[in-house]
Amino acid sequence: MRFTLPEIRRASLTSMVGIEARRFAKHPLFVIGVLAAYGVAVWASTLDTATSGGEVHVEGVLAHPIVPAFFIGLTSLVVAASLTRSTDVAAEAMGTAPGSEARRTLAVAGACVVPLVAGLGWLAELFVIVAVRGTHPNELWFPTVNDGYVWCILLALGPVSCLGGGLLGVLVGRWLRFRGAAVVAVVVVVAVDMLGQMPYAYDDDRASFRLWVPWAMFHAGGATEEELNGIPAYSQALLPGNPAWYLVYLLVLCALAVVGAIWHDRGARTPRVRLVAVGLLVAAIGCFLLAALTGISDVVISGPIDQAG
Repeated sequence: MRFTLPEIRRASLTSMVGIEARRFAKHPLFVIGVLAAYGVAVWASTLDTATSGGEVHVEGVLAHPIVPAFFIGLTSLVVAASLTRSTDVAAEAMGTAPGSEARRTLAVAGACVVPLVAGLGWLAELFVIVAVRGTHPNELWFPTVNDGYVWCILLALGPVSCLGGGLLGVLVGRWLRFRGAAVVAVVVVVAVDMLGQMPYAYDDDRASFRLWVPWAMFHAGGATEEELNGIPAYSQALLPGNPAWYLVYLLVLCALAVVGAIWHDRGARTPRVRLVAVGLLVAAIGCFLLAALTGISDVVISGPIDQAG
């Protein structure tokens, strides 16, 4: 059987992705992050609960996706940055590079399917927990929004954020060369995400514009001044915005991270790559505006929820 040059190149890139994916999955920091995310999900299900009719139910389901984003997404950022730099070190040691820098970048970016799969596995774990324990019947979001709304939030803040963490790590690994760059990036991402949402969280007129950050929450909750059955009650809030367009926005940001990392290779800065970069940038702005200007338009706050059932 005779292979054409493009087929040989595809096979080579596929092999490179496989090698990097195995390195990613075996990296101790990534393993620790995954185990932490899965373990915290079980632990949180025993704490974040409420009773109704004598049965215990999982409460605040839409708060849970931040767990894989934090433990898997952030560790994946550090791991992907390390793998990206190590491919160049190996190439220099051998004297010849296994493909161009752009191809090595694509290989590590392809390996970021590993944190994506880990995020999907965590989501499956959440479904098992909810199936066993159920959700509290007074959860605000379930009678207020449709299943697609909930699905988009779970996917955006869970598996897609895990993928995005890894791809951001590839971008960091390509462009930032100082010691501890990945750790600095982790701190900056967390700070920007938290501070970027604070000015808008409960402002009905501007709340949806918090969606420019990578981990924008769509829910909030806390104690009220009222009591039910002699114990403090809680309220829940749905924040404005369209999670479907937000999900697409995050996917476009993921693609932009890949193109930005490839852009470091001067030889890869072709007219087609330039066009793709501009197109993705325009798409990101458009998706953000659609996410911010459509969907639920006001903050929806529940009445006090009886935690004792």
